[in-house]
Amino acid sequence: MNYINRHDLIFKWLSNSKNILDVGCAYGESARKFSRKSKNVYCIDPNQELIKKAKKNNPNIFFKIGSAEKIPFKDKSFDVVILSDVIEHVDDEKKSLDEIYRVLKSKGTLILTTPHKGLFSFMDVDNYSWHYRRFLKIKTNKPGYKDKHRHYSLEDIKNLFNNKFKISKIYRSSLFLLPFTSNLRLLIRHTLSKNVESKIKPYLNKICEWDYSNQYGRMSYCIGVYAKKV
Repeated sequence: MNYINRHDLIFKWLSNSKNILDVGCAYGESARKFSRKSKNVYCIDPNQELIKKAKKNNPNIFFKIGSAEKIPFKDKSFDVVILSDVIEHVDDEKKSLDEIYRVLKSKGTLILTTPHKGLFSFMDVDNYSWHYRRFLKIKTNKPGYKDKHRHYSLEDIKNLFNNKFKISKIYRSSLFLLPFTSNLRLLIRHTLSKNVESKIKPYLNKICEWDYSNQYGRMSYCIGVYAKKV
């Protein structure tokens, strides 16, 4: 089965669960979709401004400031933990996964998506910004953007899991069009205007969705895994 974006992939992989935790929820747009599979969706993000927006826009979902390295919940609290394009931003991957293991119930589910070490991973626009800031010695206080945007192979993820999680589903997709459109948007934003970018964004998103719906194996730009706590 193919999917149009990572949130669609996660939603299809989600089973109806009592308690779901979305780590790195940003402004909570995806949490609204996930709440259709659970009455209790909890969300954390280290960015205070994003949490404020999320609370305002989603009054029926629980949002709290918190990081993957220090999840503010008790042991074995959740049936499912979602880590959607977050692991590449954390300061400490091992500590983050140890925390997820801690808060997951026995045989709980971890759904993880992240950039893949594919053929066109060098076109990551976040890394252009990182190299630019590093060259000009510009510091950022934005959580998760102080270091380079990491990409992972399936073997990298297995090694990070360190036998604590057993992978049962894998989805590797996108090739060139997703990173290409991200670069095109960046170019338009800086050469024309944000207004022009916003107008063409829906059309470029359609291209990205088509790209995400196709699987390219080891060459893919994106990867998603479904795993169970061992």
